[in-house]
Amino acid sequence: MLGGLWSLITPLLMLAVYTLVFGSIFQSRWRSTTGNPIEFAVVLFAGVLVHGFLAECLQRAPLLITSNPNFVKKVIFPLEVLTWVAIGNALFHLLIALLAFLAAVLLWQGHLAPTVLLVPVLLLPLLLLTAGLVWILSSLGVYLRDLSQIMSIATSILMFLAPVFYPLESAPERLRPLLYLNPITFIVVQLRELCIWGHGMDWSGWALYMVVACPCAWLGLWWFSRTSKGFADVL
Repeated sequence: MLGGLWSLITPLLMLAVYTLVFGSIFQSRWRSTTGNPIEFAVVLFAGVLVHGFLAECLQRAPLLITSNPNFVKKVIFPLEVLTWVAIGNALFHLLIALLAFLAAVLLWQGHLAPTVLLVPVLLLPLLLLTAGLVWILSSLGVYLRDLSQIMSIATSILMFLAPVFYPLESAPERLRPLLYLNPITFIVVQLRELCIWGHGMDWSGWALYMVVACPCAWLGLWWFSRTSKGFADVL
C-alpha cells in the first residue's frame, strides 16, 4: 500500500534504532557536534545509506539469475543487464534516502555546502565496484545456492568494519588501513566531508578507488561471460 515510500521508511526506521542504541545508550559522539541526538542521527545517516545501497546489491546478487530462469532457458537475453537492473533499483532507494539526508543537513545547518555537487562523482567508483561484485556473485549463486545466506552475514560484517556507527578517528591507528579495505569506508568518510563538514574531496583516494573499481568491474563481467554458458544446464 505504501509503494515507493518504503524506500524512505526503511532507512529512517533503522536510523531511529541505531541512533537510540549508539547515540543514547552507548553515548557515541562525532567531531564538531554538540552531542545532540539529531546531529548524531544526521552524521550516522550518511553511513547507513551507503551501506544500505551496497548491502541491497550484494544480498540480491546470488539470486539474480536463479530467480529469472526464463531469461536463461527460453529467450535470448543479455543476462549481464540484470546486474544493472539490480543496481538501478538499489540506486533509486539510495537517491531517495540521499534526498532525505540532504534535507536533514539543511535543517540542521541552515545551508548546504557547494561540495554537495561532488556526490555523484564520489559515488561513481562505488557503482563500478558494485557492478563487478554483483556479476561475480550472481554467477556463483547459480552454482553455490548457500551464497545468499553467506552474503547476509558478510554485509552485516561490512557495516561494523566501516565507520558507520563511529568516527574513523576513534579506531586504533594501526587498524585504519584495514578499515579502508572495506569498500564503503572511503565513500562514507568522504560523503560526510562533502555534505556535512563542507570539505573538499580526497582526490588521490578517489583516484585510487577508481583504479581498483575499474578492473574489478571488467573482471566481474569477464567472469560472468565465461560462466554464463553453464547456467541453462544447471537451472
